[in-house]
Amino acid sequence: MASTQRPRNPRRQPSNSDAASRGLILIVVAIALGAILLWKGGLVGFDPDGSSVDIGEGSATTETTAPTDETTTTAAPDVTVAPAQVKVVVANGAGVSGLAGASADYLATQGYTNSVATDAPAQVPTTKVYAAEGFEGNATVIAGLFKVDPATIEPIPPEPVAGDQPADAGVILVLGPDAEATVAEAGGDGTDTTGGTDTTVADTSTTSTTSGT
Repeated sequence: MASTQRPRNPRRQPSNSDAASRGLILIVVAIALGAILLWKGGLVGFDPDGSSVDIGEGSATTETTAPTDETTTTAAPDVTVAPAQVKVVVANGAGVSGLAGASADYLATQGYTNSVATDAPAQVPTTKVYAAEGFEGNATVIAGLFKVDPATIEPIPPEPVAGDQPADAGVILVLGPDAEATVAEAGGDGTDTTGGTDTTVADTSTTSTTSGT
């Protein structure tokens, strides 16, 4: 008995339209996943409220402030008293004979002609300047002549810092060993060649003479 063979149905091949539909679905899903990942990963390109923002070429602005050097300069006190009217006591605290007289002569060339040359109660290591109230400017000038730091100027203390110290002294200059070189540079040798005594230049005098102090 002969068997009959049932014909097989041919396998259905996917149409081009089905493949396009599946591809489109995959693309949409990929875009959706990408948007979700971007949203979850830091809101790149979006505002927190969900609206899109433009991402362009950013420009970084750097503000640089140049450092400024501020230097505070303290102005020297004004010289309110004429040099010839300032009584300057020049006390020899260096132990160098004739130094006070030579220093008084040097001051006279600078207009400080009203000077008293005397001795200091004790020797000092460096030259010191004292000023009475109102004579700070003059003391600053005298300190500069003898290369003394104006910042070291002090008020005249109650106890005398010079022999025969007058009460009306405006500036007291106590000479240390360093003053000898200053006087020598100014033209005096700081030594006594007359054998004289202490020289006082009166208030109305305009000249000074070399003393033995």
